[in-house]
Amino acid sequence: MDDIFIPLWPPAWVEDHTLSDEQLVAAGEDVKLMSALRSDERVLLSVSWPGGRRYLMIDPHGDSAPEAFRVGATSTDPALARSIDAMWSQALKLAKQILDGDLPSIDEGPTKRRRWRRRD
Repeated sequence: MDDIFIPLWPPAWVEDHTLSDEQLVAAGEDVKLMSALRSDERVLLSVSWPGGRRYLMIDPHGDSAPEAFRVGATSTDPALARSIDAMWSQALKLAKQILDGDLPSIDEGPTKRRRWRRRD
């Protein structure tokens, strides 16, 4: 198991539960977004960077409210802080998709964004 889900937050999140289906969702140079499924079917999302982590736990059935915690230090490097915020935004978007039941199938892959091009 990746140490990304070692309980650095209140242990009630993992106490008396097991984690499975761990996946690397996205990764940048120093920032990673991971997901895991808790034995009670709640989904854990984690954004990690050197020295800190943010966690989000959601119930895909909507029986309980999402919970979030941050542990460790915030980054003083502006570029890293922007990367962390961007990855956290991606985690929140993924959480909303899970709660809405709008996850793409594995065969679909991620949606492509249309890039604006400069015309000369």
